[in-house]
Amino acid sequence: MSDAALATVAAAAQAAPAKAGKGRLIVVLAVVVVLLGGLGAGAWLFAPKLFGKTAEAAKPEKKEIVVKATVPLGAVVVNLSGEARRYVRVGVSVGVPDAHDAKHVDEHKSQLLDLVISVFSTAAVDTLMSEEGRTEIKETLLGRMREELHLEKIGRVYFTEFVIQ
Repeated sequence: MSDAALATVAAAAQAAPAKAGKGRLIVVLAVVVVLLGGLGAGAWLFAPKLFGKTAEAAKPEKKEIVVKATVPLGAVVVNLSGEARRYVRVGVSVGVPDAHDAKHVDEHKSQLLDLVISVFSTAAVDTLMSEEGRTEIKETLLGRMREELHLEKIGRVYFTEFVIQ
């Protein structure tokens, strides 16, 4: 063999271990990254449980609104969904913390009555007949009043009249 060929073979022999070392380094780094990612995800999932805090505890609790005044919205008559000749007549009042809030709610009376009509017109008769169903409708009304109309000061919904015929 010539000197040039020997030099080429020697250079290739030296480069082969260097490339093998870089390949191992890349594999080791990849394994370390995957392990650190797994440990981070595990800590994120289990740390609240280990320290006694859950996701629910992290949420701020809603304060109960003390009702000191009520605003009568009046009575509405609504045809029941799926029933040809049945309807419900319901009188509704809402509870607020004070008289100033009562004036503010009174300004939204027509929007509130429209909301009452839309909730009752989609309610099933079985829901309206049970105490749990009426409580569920009150909660639905309260939630939609706060969410859609941004009336956060409304603390309770009262049915002052309730007749199904």
